[in-house]
Amino acid sequence: MQHSIYCPQPDCGAHAEIVDRWTWTSTDGPVEHVRTWCSNGHGFTPPLDTLTLQPTPTLPEPVAGVMVG
Repeated sequence: MQHSIYCPQPDCGAHAEIVDRWTWTSTDGPVEHVRTWCSNGHGFTPPLDTLTLQPTPTLPEPVAGVMVG
């Protein structure tokens, strides 16, 4: 499953996707990391909890009695 995020590169802000994920152990417990790639070519492997997700667009509710198409 792909997730839309903002690029972790400071001052980029472009659309990016998580292309891989894994968990590393640490003394404070497991830490989930991801590999990201943005539309401007930046790639990173940050911890998942440091990323900013893009809001998922929502469709307006259908109006009762209105036919579309």
